[in-house]
Amino acid sequence: MRSDGGCDSAVAADAVAGMVLVARGDERNPAGDVDIPQAQQIWTCTANLAAGGCAEIFVALGERVIPAPATTSTTLYLPEWYHSLDKTSQSALMFVDRHPVMSGVVVLTADSITSGACAVARVIEAADGDPEAICRAEYGGTPLQPIYLGAERIREAIAEIDAGTPVFRYLLAHAGDMVRVDCSDLGDAAPIGL
Repeated sequence: MRSDGGCDSAVAADAVAGMVLVARGDERNPAGDVDIPQAQQIWTCTANLAAGGCAEIFVALGERVIPAPATTSTTLYLPEWYHSLDKTSQSALMFVDRHPVMSGVVVLTADSITSGACAVARVIEAADGDPEAICRAEYGGTPLQPIYLGAERIREAIAEIDAGTPVFRYLLAHAGDMVRVDCSDLGDAAPIGL
């Protein structure tokens, strides 16, 4: 973080993954022109994750093919979307967990484009490479996105989701461990998603 309140765009010392969860309720419909706004949101999220310091970025989609920027991200097509956002989140986290060089992951939903690169940089900085870290951006006192999970928290979340705990309940259950990172000066992120 710079003294002027801006953010540095350098990759974190410990490699951090970025994950974009694409929330769609109409995966069975054919792709078409209605996908263009969604694609733009994905591109914005991947750009924010990269500029905020994520070394590798993954876009978790259902079976609908929405173009993601191949030069900056890996696209995961996860049929678990049909079951729930929780199962999609679990599958995406399992994919990151199979990359042990990653010290943690920053999670955004595709509809969280107002978070920006500086918010990503701030939650990474707050985590400081701690494998037990849970950091979450907050705006005006409301915890929203991005959300950082350290490597141990990724495994914990996978296990708890597998045991039937919804993602939002996981975050609520561990709120006492969470570092809330004030991003109010960066804008007003819409209170949607996780």
